[in-house]
Amino acid sequence: MTSQERRRLLLQDIDVVVDGGANGGQYAKWMRQCGFRGEIFSFEPASETFGVLAEAARSDDDWHCHNVALGPEDGEVLLHLSRTSLGSSVFRRTELHSRVWPKDVAAGTELVPMRSLRSLWHELGCDGRRVYLKLDVEGAELSVLEGAGPFLDRFALLEVELSLVDMHHDAPTFRQVVNFLSEQGFSTVALEQNHSGDDTTGQMLMIDGIFRAPGTGPHGDGSGRR
Repeated sequence: MTSQERRRLLLQDIDVVVDGGANGGQYAKWMRQCGFRGEIFSFEPASETFGVLAEAARSDDDWHCHNVALGPEDGEVLLHLSRTSLGSSVFRRTELHSRVWPKDVAAGTELVPMRSLRSLWHELGCDGRRVYLKLDVEGAELSVLEGAGPFLDRFALLEVELSLVDMHHDAPTFRQVVNFLSEQGFSTVALEQNHSGDDTTGQMLMIDGIFRAPGTGPHGDGSGRR
């Protein structure tokens, strides 16, 4: 089964996609290609990259863009920018990141607004709807998940980028994120490679993990009730 075929199956009962770390809108556009026609809420903190995202979503009335970072709480956070924008993160890049992507050099910092999923849940109108959360936030995935608080298991499905090696200084490890989700009762649906890997060592760098909420079957109501 291809990644696109899997998303088509998983999205058939989904009402809303929350796209954390949207960059220029690549993932949301792919969701549309996978056949998803519901609402998409994309979050991209870097102001210059957000302009690209907003333009990509301009003709799609059900694609809503927010120029904020997702995080553990509401406030502000310092974002370390990279030239290609794909490596921008609240964490500093490691030497491995720089070696694997030498063109993605540091491009300064930007203080950006930050919101937690806990405070956004009602604001986005998620109550009573099946929500799919995608996180590609360059090492900050665990803090975003923790910021969902009591609403975490109301997300029917989670798609989380997981680093198998240290790509950012002080970022949580793959095992920490997976253990946290396991402790919260999430079950693993799939693990998919999302980068070709390190050409010099053969090391796989990152994967996408898809997880299902506790008490929620493939055709459940998405409430997380047991």
